[in-house]
Amino acid sequence: MQLAQIRAFLAVAELESFSLAAERLHVTQPAVSKRIRQLEQNVNVSLFDRIGKRSILTPNGQAFRPHAERILNELETFRSGISHQLDAPSGSLTLATSHHIGLHRLPRVLRGFKQRYPAVDLDIHFMDSEDACQGVANNELELAVVTLPENPDPRIACEAIWIDRLIAVLATDHALASAAEIDPSELLAYPAILPSLGTFTRRIINNLFATRKAPLKITLETNYLETIKVMVSANLGWSILPQSMVDASLVGRPLRGFDVRRPLGIVTRRKRTLSLGSSTMIELLRADRDDAAG
Repeated sequence: MQLAQIRAFLAVAELESFSLAAERLHVTQPAVSKRIRQLEQNVNVSLFDRIGKRSILTPNGQAFRPHAERILNELETFRSGISHQLDAPSGSLTLATSHHIGLHRLPRVLRGFKQRYPAVDLDIHFMDSEDACQGVANNELELAVVTLPENPDPRIACEAIWIDRLIAVLATDHALASAAEIDPSELLAYPAILPSLGTFTRRIINNLFATRKAPLKITLETNYLETIKVMVSANLGWSILPQSMVDASLVGRPLRGFDVRRPLGIVTRRKRTLSLGSSTMIELLRADRDDAAG
């Protein structure tokens, strides 16, 4: 059953004429006749009696008419909703992000989004970047803003929005705090507090120390960079964190001979059509990137 057949049926039912229905639908009369014939074959009943020049609904045609009208009305309601969504996003927008990005990068973008589109309910899911990327790859999540993987799943598309420069961070009274820069080998003599194994950031750090002869002296591992910051400030160990997290409680020092960076940005599923809410959020994220670059 096709919508063209439904429209032809309703036009003939109202006008009681195949020729007038053809004029209304801007098709030929044989085309209308063909659509009605196909519709009658689909429903397996006769829908019209041809009496003289008039085409009158049969009892089965009369019974079918409200169903046909409902089909078209529901289609128009759907199209109206789509048209409205094309003007501005509405409903709910689910966004997965890491705690660090949610605290330090997203608030400005989220505030701007909410000011422009107050009708949208933001549903923020805080999770590890690795889990968010897997959720997008599995079609469980539509949009994530996280630390981007070095070797992404081929099912996902990644786009960098911000770049975090990673530096060594120490307590203000740490033995290496007075150095202008730190050789990674010097850090091996002291306890370390690092992101958990398996995280994208930890992989970057492990690569940095991969060729060192001595092992890392890891005293604590956690996925929460804010927790690492507090532990480091208490002089329980050194770490490597985004430069943007350094404040008066910490000393941040560049790593001699290294410029370590991690990309933060958008993760979406390849070949998946995004909702208007997600597309609009991505536009605002790109604008934030462009503003920072400018």
